[in-house]
Amino acid sequence: MFATKRLRTLLALLLALVLVGAAAACSSSEPTVESTATTEEAPGTTAGTEPPGTTVPVPASGHVAQTVEVATAKGATVDVYQAKPGVPSSKITQPPAGRVQPIPRADLNSAGSRATDSGWQFDNPTYFGNPLVFVVEENQGDWLKVHVPVRPNGSMGWVKASQVTLSEHQYAIEVSLSEAKVRAWSGSELLGEGPVVHGAAGSPTPVGTFYINEKIPQSYAGGAYGPWILSTSAYSESMELFDNGLPVVALHGTNQPGLLGSAVSNGCVRMQNDLVTLLANAIPAGTPVTVTA
Repeated sequence: MFATKRLRTLLALLLALVLVGAAAACSSSEPTVESTATTEEAPGTTAGTEPPGTTVPVPASGHVAQTVEVATAKGATVDVYQAKPGVPSSKITQPPAGRVQPIPRADLNSAGSRATDSGWQFDNPTYFGNPLVFVVEENQGDWLKVHVPVRPNGSMGWVKASQVTLSEHQYAIEVSLSEAKVRAWSGSELLGEGPVVHGAAGSPTPVGTFYINEKIPQSYAGGAYGPWILSTSAYSESMELFDNGLPVVALHGTNQPGLLGSAVSNGCVRMQNDLVTLLANAIPAGTPVTVTA
């Protein structure tokens, strides 16, 4: 995970004040950065690229190409509602609260996101200047059910379609904790794969389907994060904060390649620097990340 570092200059002070709400926890020596099923077609079919009923070849891994719809914010803020307006609050279904507190919440400074009476509000662009994106679970015309980058992990909410623009892709990332391996796909084509470091027993990498919400280049590729941080919509389920920052789970590079294949991180997924660079250059924000045990 990645987190806010100590203040050494006035610039670092200002950055740290904001990143209390935008950092992810990966290792105690790592620098600062900000921080879940997708809409799927019937297995074995493409969307718009093949005639109806055409079967997509299934690679040996079992991966099947799926079309993902992504909502990109238009305005300076986007309101996300826990319940679709007009639906009784008793109908709201969200993941059960865990042993850690929700993010965002009223007593927590979360850069770029706020809890509201009806759900959440997000700033656009993000603190790092990237477009705000959500993965769409269900398109109901005027309203979109989307995956929301909040805790509890797996939360969903409703966005007005008029607040976003829609696009589609077939990229996907899969992380297998049992194999300590990551695979990235473009449709049914394997873009790349390699060994990873994942969370230790006391700070496990959350299992589920999340999405890449930001791609953040690093000025020093030899640092603990390598050349890129790919922030996800997931948060640690064992930490409230990490080094004064939010415990966002990310995929990133490493300056300790000898640890690849082990479970020693604070929850983030580390990989070879050339692989994270390949992913950063190839995949768009809004790419699903499926983490399996």
